[in-house]
Amino acid sequence: MRPLEQLLSPIINNLHNISAQTINENDRQLIENIKNQKNNLLQKRITPSQVNLVRPEIVESWERSCENGLDFLLYKDPPVMDAFSFEKRLKEKDFFIQAANPYIFQLEDMLSNIESYIFLSDENGVILRVVQALGKNKYRLIPGTVWNEQTIGTCAHEMSIRLKSPIQLCGPEHFCRIFHNISCSSAPVFDVNGNLEGTLTIASPYLHCQNSYSLALVVMMADAIQKEFQLLVKKELLKIAFTTTNDAVIVINKFGVITETNAVAQEIFKSFSEVLVGSHIDNVLEDPSFVKSILHAEKPIIQANIKIKKTQQKLFSCSVQTIKNHENNNMGSILTLTPMEHSHKMNHSINGFATRFTFDNIIATSPQSLKLKNTAKKMARFNINVLIQGESGTGKEVYAQAIHNESRPAGPFVAVNCAAIPKNLIESELFGYEPGAFTGAERIGKPGKIELANGGTLFLDEIGDMPLDIQAVLLRVLEDKMIMRLGGRRYIPVDFRLVTASNKNLLELVEKDLFREDLYYRISVSKIGIPPLRDRSSDLLQLIENFIQVSANAEHLDAPVLSNAAKYILLQYRWPGNVRQLQNVISYAVCMSSDGVIQPEDLPEEVLASYSMDRFNFETDELATASENKITKSDLSMKEMEKIAIQKALDSTNNHIRGAAKILGVSKSTLYRKIKAYGLQDKITEE
Repeated sequence: MRPLEQLLSPIINNLHNISAQTINENDRQLIENIKNQKNNLLQKRITPSQVNLVRPEIVESWERSCENGLDFLLYKDPPVMDAFSFEKRLKEKDFFIQAANPYIFQLEDMLSNIESYIFLSDENGVILRVVQALGKNKYRLIPGTVWNEQTIGTCAHEMSIRLKSPIQLCGPEHFCRIFHNISCSSAPVFDVNGNLEGTLTIASPYLHCQNSYSLALVVMMADAIQKEFQLLVKKELLKIAFTTTNDAVIVINKFGVITETNAVAQEIFKSFSEVLVGSHIDNVLEDPSFVKSILHAEKPIIQANIKIKKTQQKLFSCSVQTIKNHENNNMGSILTLTPMEHSHKMNHSINGFATRFTFDNIIATSPQSLKLKNTAKKMARFNINVLIQGESGTGKEVYAQAIHNESRPAGPFVAVNCAAIPKNLIESELFGYEPGAFTGAERIGKPGKIELANGGTLFLDEIGDMPLDIQAVLLRVLEDKMIMRLGGRRYIPVDFRLVTASNKNLLELVEKDLFREDLYYRISVSKIGIPPLRDRSSDLLQLIENFIQVSANAEHLDAPVLSNAAKYILLQYRWPGNVRQLQNVISYAVCMSSDGVIQPEDLPEEVLASYSMDRFNFETDELATASENKITKSDLSMKEMEKIAIQKALDSTNNHIRGAAKILGVSKSTLYRKIKAYGLQDKITEE
């Protein structure tokens, strides 16, 4: 907390006879001097450094209020939220208001003989709750009004929000002249993660109605509200964990006695001879050494294999989280038990989607592909958002799965194609909904994809097609790590890694106002650009061999070999559909091949049509020797094809002769002669 002298108003600090509820001439002179300094500052007659009668942060707030277009001599009623928006805000702040209500009522009783306002605001200055009036309500301080520097200028709760600290303001320290007789004390309330939830304020209509004890009272009550609020949220989170999980949850105290269980645990142990709550955990678990490790655990235990006594289903995966108090003393543990077959399924699949790819599966032989793979693998070790860009079919989801399996392999991998979901359904798909949230909603509600990705990876493919209004909600989720289902009234904490992908240039979409700039920079902490297949031809042959083997295994066939003619056609093809198209072409060719060899006629029509081929034979040592006027069109096609094939082979082997000869199926001496004939000597690299 800031020093006391920075919290108290200097006017109240200097009031000479506050107990007599009077203001003497010296007090009035101080107040007038502050008014004059504020007037001179805002009229640009003096600089901020010359304002020495109030705190510097108040001076800064005066300047910001003036820059917002406010006139301190003219008071305008603050704006009021529309009924729908305010009702939504009240639902979002339900736990905060619940926690504050008892203490607001206490303050109302304590201040029953004093004219004052007691009010609650959110973190944006929206008034949520007001008790007791300042005589006539000439200030329009009512629930739903927005009081901040943009609407009324400098005020106590706005300063408390901005400074995240208790503060007291008096008279002309407020921006607007209409508040020159008011004194206010305000204190912030934070959630368990240290995020500002709102403020509690006591406002009095007279300067002498507040003192240092007024600020102390507000701080004490705000602290009590904060503790109650955090407790309510923790209880709700525990309730959610207990009621929504498919796992058995058992809570034990530091002595190993079971204090609470959820419905899943009760179902598993329904044949247990003892009452579960109140019995010792060693009556449940078979392994005494594991029980001992639970009671003395300093760190979480993840997915230990255990056996349960007296149940038909013996083997479980157990995770243990120790509960500690503020002094770091062990208060007990939470045990989560998952049947082993469920555990195995969850590790590899959720919502019907399984991951298959790791970085070991990614084929990369070209320098640029190797660099890309190494960069992606390095980024996977850090919990940062990754944006993958590339044409359709380049393997963006392969990289997304590899990043997931490198960073969060035990968690779920949930993939969402933003372009494939109708715009009117994408919000419910992402965030889920409560029972009866809309017509056609499932009766029991449904978790959204973000909620299902908790503990794992959320992969948003084609994010450039996400509607702008959903982008705004997603941005808030990324900032707060909390979601609210459609029709819901509570926030659900989520912990997921975000990987996004797009075949569009998102920065161009940002410039056209089709994609939010703030969301772009949030999701692109790390960017990976996958080049098209036509730009990494040295990967092509290894990909072909891999897909031949995969396709043959899938069809229970012996893997065929690729003829030189078919190899040439595949090497010179441009592959507009990238790796995905290549895999489909090879699958087709494997099925169409005969005698264990893939010939040109076994390739799909769109690939064959890309180049007319009259004859092609790398086995011959003879080059066309006809004179210029005797060379046929067919001969020219042959020579061009042969030259391109040699160039491709050299490129794919970093210009090594032996490797290129092996690819082309010719001897080194034959390849040397052809290289010389086509003037490619400068490309040669010896072993």
